[in-house]
Amino acid sequence: MLPIHKSKCGVWGFLVLFSLFFTINSAYGQGTFKLRGTIIDSQNKALPGISVRLVGTNLATQTDEKGHYELVVPALKGKLSISHLGYVSQTLTLAADVTTYNVSLQSDLYKIDEVVVVGYGTQRKKDITGAVAIVDMDDAKKFSTNDVGSMLQGRVAGVSVTSDGQPGAVPQVKLRGISTFNNADPLYVVDGVPLGGIPRELNPNDIETMQVLKDASAGAIYGSRAANGVIIITTKKGRTDSPARVDYSAYYGIDKVWQIMPVTNAHNYQVLNNEARYNANNKPLAPGNDPNSPRFIKDVNTDWQKEGLKSGMRHNQNVALTGGGAHNTYMVSLDLFENTGTFVGNGPDYKRYTGRTNLTQELGIVRLGQSIAYTYSYENALVTGDGILAGGRPPLINDLVFAIPTMPLYDPNRLGGFGGTASDLHDAISLNGIGFNSLVKNNTTVGRFMTNLWGEVDLLKKEKHKLKYKINFGYDINEVRDKTFTPKFNLGYFFINNINRLNDNNRRYQNLLVENTLNYEFKQDKHQLSALVGQMYQKYSTWERLISATGFSDEEFANLRNATETNAINYDQFSALASYLARLNYNYDERYLLTATVRRDASSRFKKGNRIGYFPSFAAGWRLSNEKFFPETSGVINDLKIRGSWGKLGNENIGNYLYQAVINPSVVYTFDGQRILGGTQTSVVSEDLKWEERVTSNIGFDARLLKDKFDLSAEYYISESRDILVPIPIPLSVGSINAAPIVNAGSLRNSGVELTLAYHKTTGEFTYDIGANFTTIKNKVLSLGDNVQARLDGQFRTEVGKEVGRHYGFISEGIFKTQEEVKNHPAQFDGASVGDVIYKDINGDGFINDNDRTDLGSGLPKYQYGFNFNAAFKNFDFALFASGMGKYLINSRLYRDLMHSGGDANYHQDMLGRYTSVNTETDIPRLDWEDPNRNWESSNRKGWLQDGTYLRINTLSLGYNFPKSMIPYVSKARVYVTGQNLYTFQKYKSYNPDYTYGVFTPGLDNGSYPKPRTILFGIQLGF
Repeated sequence: MLPIHKSKCGVWGFLVLFSLFFTINSAYGQGTFKLRGTIIDSQNKALPGISVRLVGTNLATQTDEKGHYELVVPALKGKLSISHLGYVSQTLTLAADVTTYNVSLQSDLYKIDEVVVVGYGTQRKKDITGAVAIVDMDDAKKFSTNDVGSMLQGRVAGVSVTSDGQPGAVPQVKLRGISTFNNADPLYVVDGVPLGGIPRELNPNDIETMQVLKDASAGAIYGSRAANGVIIITTKKGRTDSPARVDYSAYYGIDKVWQIMPVTNAHNYQVLNNEARYNANNKPLAPGNDPNSPRFIKDVNTDWQKEGLKSGMRHNQNVALTGGGAHNTYMVSLDLFENTGTFVGNGPDYKRYTGRTNLTQELGIVRLGQSIAYTYSYENALVTGDGILAGGRPPLINDLVFAIPTMPLYDPNRLGGFGGTASDLHDAISLNGIGFNSLVKNNTTVGRFMTNLWGEVDLLKKEKHKLKYKINFGYDINEVRDKTFTPKFNLGYFFINNINRLNDNNRRYQNLLVENTLNYEFKQDKHQLSALVGQMYQKYSTWERLISATGFSDEEFANLRNATETNAINYDQFSALASYLARLNYNYDERYLLTATVRRDASSRFKKGNRIGYFPSFAAGWRLSNEKFFPETSGVINDLKIRGSWGKLGNENIGNYLYQAVINPSVVYTFDGQRILGGTQTSVVSEDLKWEERVTSNIGFDARLLKDKFDLSAEYYISESRDILVPIPIPLSVGSINAAPIVNAGSLRNSGVELTLAYHKTTGEFTYDIGANFTTIKNKVLSLGDNVQARLDGQFRTEVGKEVGRHYGFISEGIFKTQEEVKNHPAQFDGASVGDVIYKDINGDGFINDNDRTDLGSGLPKYQYGFNFNAAFKNFDFALFASGMGKYLINSRLYRDLMHSGGDANYHQDMLGRYTSVNTETDIPRLDWEDPNRNWESSNRKGWLQDGTYLRINTLSLGYNFPKSMIPYVSKARVYVTGQNLYTFQKYKSYNPDYTYGVFTPGLDNGSYPKPRTILFGIQLGF
């Protein structure tokens, strides 16, 4: 195994040497003439921070807060470049006798995003015909997170991001709804290298731009891997003819869980528990809850959330060196991110170190680039118990809430020193989550090395014709070590561990990419044409070694050498993708736009006859505002473009070798009384596995209105996924070790509307921008395979003609109030009593059973949105960002388990309003330990399906920019305070209404770690 994670010092030293080299290299000799002047905007206001440089040299400066600049040059000749993002650049030719140059720059609101990365190249935003969204990285970086996915939440129409608040957690990112029953992660492309999974090791501070390709036309150039959408990330690079610049940023924040579940104290718990036992035909009381018992517990009242939730911390430091000479650029960055969680014990915590170097060189007609990044991370995830917490238990955060208040936190008489329950005292199975998280040690270390080397040469460069060849080489190796140690302990009834165990697992993932492309451009009169052809080969390999060891006499020295018994297995997996691609863009007179793309992919995940897939797409755009017949609107409509697209994509995001049957060569047979070893097929597979296909159509328009102050984009999309690879259960009697082989059997359709708008306004010294996006999503199952009309997954049903995973259960008609109502109602299960839930007899057969279950509603949000407001006044800046989703129902395991009719977990305070002889006007059923009426069943009784609609204040930030003249040698100085996850307006009685979920159970919140409220204090400096 390559010891990548052991070579941090060497990598950091390499990056520091690069920094020193380029700092020295960027130095320049003294000049003999001093140029000076003032730069203003169209309203005669001074423009600070404008770049002024002598073309072809490293001589450059910036204007001060009054718009003044001074630049020493060796001679009064050459050209002076004046530029800044958001303004039209100017180039002045120096005169022999002039040293003062005053300039007025014109605003260009669209300069920032005029050129967009669209895959294997760039394109002007106004020429795009597909569904491409641009992420405002300045806004996104105001949100502190350890991953790229969470930066997208609420910022792009059509992109759904769900996650929890655990440090290091990987979010769930979906583009335009559920498109497959398999892995639905979008493809991430970082600096031209397609990666597998969310690039959690990528430093957000290194990101320059991020684009989201949502439809087939935009993503078809990536073929099979674009079926779930594409997120293109470009990291920062230096600029030519720029002096060395050092930027430093840092913040420190405090995390605090603000959502506390209202559970009962010891007294109320004992009352409710005793009542449940009394109603169950006088089931004996637990001695600890019985006031008449000498063992009655009256001196223990543990507030588990108060004891188990602490203040967390997050902090980040980043330093970057950028610049460039006449023919080269450089960017070197170092970053540290640390986040300690809010759960008492060994985790969850996450720490990451990142170093990156981006270099480019230009040698005549040849351009070269090198991008090298290394990340080392250390994570203590919330423990899962290594088999101790069996039986499909929820995440440990739920146990913290469920724990009974009569159980002590500490108990020196128990092995491990933490409290637990006793069967003869509490008669309750209750886990001490604090003790468990403190005793079990669980950590993951990751060392990831990513590099991208490319070369580009101009084969032809004339006025009308350009031809470029580019070779792109990418290599990504990710080495992971998971280590878990579970000591001997006694945490009470059911949670006793008499065998200490060490799991020490190593995994290696490698990704190799080679691409060759030719890009041709033609321009003449009103015609603009570009053509791209290319070839790509990408290979993925996985290596895993899993080792478990037991029997350590001294747990302080628990390593593999000291174990009395060890067990190890390992395996390798490989997959490859070979592709050819072509794209044509045509622009006639800035009015008619056409894009055509085709890609041929061959995947090793299918057998030979099914490996190849062809994925074409077409898109067209019509800029009406450039037509002669378009009326003069006096600036009301500045630009209007209509666009439409169609395309077909493939999906191969399944496991390897699924089309191959498994042979067991060690099966024992008996012939004539003799035992003989033989072989047999032990798994049933479908050898005809083939590509999933996703056909998408998109129609929309883009408009700039009100003298370029208002932007509006709207589109309607519809996509259909065909031949979805889905597991189909088979009878156990078949004898297959694979109880649900994968087959091409499913079909889905998603459709919806996306709206994006922005407004820009400047009034005196006050500037503000307002932006919003809104998305609707409609999902429909078209097929689940031959003769399959529906499938059940617990409390969810997926049915042809409806959406995936709708809630499924009984209809509640209230609470029985009299014995007469019970008598006259159809029989329910093992018998109902006054105070139980009334279930509707849907089929009218006179009995309540599973045949009376029905559709109860959707677990998929019908709409989602985001809103941002940015403003600046003099040296102050302000930002507000909010997002939300709506119109869906959540089945909360946490809330329902706290509202149990029988059992020994703690109770939600809502249970104090249960049905009793003196409290009959309620919709909460009575307590009964046996619960013969099955009040726990999935139904639409109050609280069982909750409205998930929410609005979250994600970010609220206030900053101050110090005048440049105030701090010597500092070109930028900003301090800020930011509030994050400040408040969520929700009806949901649990932590996160935007939890991660399973494909067939989208409405189930099995237990989500609460998102903490964070207060950040930060500083940004430029030298």
